[in-house]
Amino acid sequence: MTTQEAGEVVVPNQVSTVNEPPRSTEPPRAAGRGPSKSLGKRVVDWVLARNELAQARADAAQFTVEQREFLRRAKVALELGELAFAPGNAVRSGSAAPLAANLFRQAMYWALLLHRPKGAPLSPEQLWAEADPSLVRSVAGSEGELAYFTVAMRSSFIELADGTDEAQRASAIRLRGAANRLVATAQRVLWRLEWAKLKRLVRVGIAVLIPLLAIVWIWPKKVDLGKGAPWRVSSIGTECHPEKSECGGVTTKILFHTLLESNPWFEYDFGSPVSFSSLEIQNRSDFGPDRAVPLVVEVSNDDKSFKEVVRQPDSFTTWSPHFPTQRARYLRLRVARDSILHLESIKVHP
Repeated sequence: MTTQEAGEVVVPNQVSTVNEPPRSTEPPRAAGRGPSKSLGKRVVDWVLARNELAQARADAAQFTVEQREFLRRAKVALELGELAFAPGNAVRSGSAAPLAANLFRQAMYWALLLHRPKGAPLSPEQLWAEADPSLVRSVAGSEGELAYFTVAMRSSFIELADGTDEAQRASAIRLRGAANRLVATAQRVLWRLEWAKLKRLVRVGIAVLIPLLAIVWIWPKKVDLGKGAPWRVSSIGTECHPEKSECGGVTTKILFHTLLESNPWFEYDFGSPVSFSSLEIQNRSDFGPDRAVPLVVEVSNDDKSFKEVVRQPDSFTTWSPHFPTQRARYLRLRVARDSILHLESIKVHP
């Protein structure tokens, strides 16, 4: 049995590790770190601008009611100053530049007060002197302007009205620029929130539009069975040249022009029976659309016995009839009365 000798120092926690299991050499996992986001989740977050919107909302939430009120006052003073300084708003009693300068200075005061922690009210001079140096330097732009604004912020409206008209206008211009910069800086937090909302709207719009455009792009075009198929008409009233947009010396898009006759018609011969279920018929657009009605669509396999498929009794510009699938060699469009028939195009779809 081992005993402790008097005066022997015992090292705390110094115990044998002979029978301990081996310790893992794996580095400890960072606390709180969850699985990384999937690509799809990251894409959705980007489209919805979730991170930017959340940060902007958090920043805007720190914008207190008092700060919003100071910003409102600054914007009102700036707007009134712009109205007073506008060239077209001349007053009968003389230049309004000193009044505009004083309003611009008020806008600067309220915008500066927005950045100041709560405390006792300050004069414009004290507020300018205690403002964040980086802020006032960014507003002034130069040492000379900084000195000018220091004087202007301690001036009264009486002193702002001193000097010539040119000097008063120059002062108003300098104060207007500073007021605009301060107000813009003050409301940047709120602008970031609006910008994040707009960014989200634009990205969602693009995310919706791209698939739609892709669908339109890859969507199979309707097959026109009549393209290249031989056709004939009941009579030829005038020779037409649709490739030149001319018929009988008249500028027009019509494909053919029959004589005035009973039941004038246009007919496709597909060579052998084909199946189709819809048409797209473009009537003459520059003259006489009523001549094509009532228009009867008929089919046949022997070019002798025709069956009516559909009929258009009313005047039309474009007619796109759909009907049960027909299988026929011949397709005829006929006006069921005495008339002249002239159409611009006839497309046949499966």
